[in-house]
Amino acid sequence: MKKCSIIELKRRVRIALDQNMVNETLAVLGDIDTLSLDDIISEEIPIAARIVENSAPYRLLDGGLDFRGSCGWHGAVGYGSGFIALPKDFMRLVSFKMSDWDYSVSEAIKENSPDYEIQHSRYPGVRGNPQKPVVAIVMQPIGLVLEFFSCTAGRDVYVKRARYIPYPKVIDGNINLCENLIDPIIYQAAANVALTIGNADMATALGAKVKTLLE
Repeated sequence: MKKCSIIELKRRVRIALDQNMVNETLAVLGDIDTLSLDDIISEEIPIAARIVENSAPYRLLDGGLDFRGSCGWHGAVGYGSGFIALPKDFMRLVSFKMSDWDYSVSEAIKENSPDYEIQHSRYPGVRGNPQKPVVAIVMQPIGLVLEFFSCTAGRDVYVKRARYIPYPKVIDGNINLCENLIDPIIYQAAANVALTIGNADMATALGAKVKTLLE
């Protein structure tokens, strides 16, 4: 992920707004002083980043951050299903792979989905396995966890890959963003600002650019 300056991002959002302004927009902006507009843009950048990074195609994501750690097991260690605690800033899964799996998984099923119920079937042939692994994001008493289905390698099995996208957060005037998504985030932030100042048409036009950039 790339560390981006909020000052530079605000400059680019203003450029995106300027390029889409018409007379009525200029009239609205005339009622908003520079400091207030800067505040609006600053607030909308992390919101826009969350929207875009959550909805972007997998191929546009960066490698994300690592969350490998020790596993808990629902049965014998290294056999069957288990779980690993997720970071408090976890937003989206990038990739997860146990050491005995044939491939990594990038999409997690939900706790309330029929597919999740299948993972607890008494029939092992329908559950996830090293040749067709499955993961789910669920809430447990310890917090949000990733459950994985399943393993057969025994005590030597380990988490080989675990990457995630965190919730965007401004720290010391910077924010970490997926590099391929910076442009869509700029236009999404500009669209959000346009809605805030009451220009739905401009917001729609900017939103269309976001959609095009994500295709």
